[in-house]
Amino acid sequence: MSIRFDDSLPILCKVIDDELGADVLGGGATLRDAAGRLAFFAGSPLDGETNDRVSAVLREQLGEYARTDRVLAGADDFGASRVLEDPNALCLSVGEHRIRLVDRRMVGADWLRTPAEASGPPPRLVFASLKGGVGRSTALAVAAADLASRGLRVLAVDLDLEAPGLGPMLLEDDTLPAFGTLDALVENGISGLDERFLADLIGPSGLAGGLGRIDVMPAFGRQSLVNAGEILAKLSRAYTEDVRAEGGVATFRDQVAELLQRFSDPDRYDAILIDARAGLHESTAAAVLGLGAEVLLFGLDEPQTFQGFRALLAHLARFVDPDAAAAPEWLARLTVVQGKATSAESRRAFAERCRDLVEEMGLGPRPPRPHAGALVPAEPFNDPEWDETLPDDAVLQSEDWGLGEPVAIADDGNYRGFDPLRRGDLLAEGLYRATFGTFLGHIHSAVPSAREAGHED
Repeated sequence: MSIRFDDSLPILCKVIDDELGADVLGGGATLRDAAGRLAFFAGSPLDGETNDRVSAVLREQLGEYARTDRVLAGADDFGASRVLEDPNALCLSVGEHRIRLVDRRMVGADWLRTPAEASGPPPRLVFASLKGGVGRSTALAVAAADLASRGLRVLAVDLDLEAPGLGPMLLEDDTLPAFGTLDALVENGISGLDERFLADLIGPSGLAGGLGRIDVMPAFGRQSLVNAGEILAKLSRAYTEDVRAEGGVATFRDQVAELLQRFSDPDRYDAILIDARAGLHESTAAAVLGLGAEVLLFGLDEPQTFQGFRALLAHLARFVDPDAAAAPEWLARLTVVQGKATSAESRRAFAERCRDLVEEMGLGPRPPRPHAGALVPAEPFNDPEWDETLPDDAVLQSEDWGLGEPVAIADDGNYRGFDPLRRGDLLAEGLYRATFGTFLGHIHSAVPSAREAGHED
């Protein structure tokens, strides 16, 4: 019978448990190489006869998934300490076993790194999703306009390099900056990013309405659009690691974090809103795990959403100690957002499916979080029809959640294909609040008011 990828780890765990015992399995580390082949490194020395015997069993049981150089090593064997002490090893459950896995990857290595600690001010909010068409970028545009209407200074950053939207959505042709995020990620490893270049990454949006300010770092600047034939050449280099002159390498996550830090002066901005690439790409890991941000994970009430959520949450669960009394801090910064919610019943069903999935993945329940009660849209407007008399179980209480309660945005045909520069009337608070009220309440809880920021007239 052929061994497949999903079979390989359980087989290795069973062999080591049967031949060497559960203590050896739990005290060692499993290495999975870039091709997916496995080897086990024991946390104690192994004599030659034991090594040969167990290696033979592993090769027989794992088949093509056994590493060809060596499939078993003891703690005192050459190179074993490097694997056993790898700081990026994942702790995960495989059946009844709890193991440490060192997962070598050609791509996707940033998914293996522990979520970053919460960033300092200004607050960062990442708008993420696992597929397009969920209203993510529209919600970002509305949130930016709403914050600016309150006198706040907002930076909107487009990290969706392969399907950019913020530039065309928020900037006119005459305010598009010379460069964009794509250029910054190429130039930082070659010519460097001086202050003049950084200034040429930012363009002002007219959506601010003269109260606050919205600056935009688009994915593509004027230079990329003029030289459109080079965009794919830049993309092929934007995701690569940078080799530093002082030694070491900077992954895509490192480069994005460093770029954002250059703009993270609370005297300049009150909030930074980041549009992440849809899906589970390497760049998604940088935005979701690497920026210390509030992460808003958008999805619709459909099977595709929950299939993607399952993959992401199962991976995030590997960073959670199952024996810990409380959820890790970063988990409280992840909020699911239901886009295009059609009714109270839809919200209820979506929330219950999220709760079931969270608990199945081992991310809940957790200790209670402060709960301010259910937020509902201020008033009905056109297409959205909301039932404001929800039963008690319509909104899941915070003690049921590791992630926090889902937040809903109403399905409103006025915001499909939203072009805020042409339909500025839809950014009147009396209109957008009916659709985005609950969502904006969550945004306001993460971003200080103008008075709190210290620059209200």
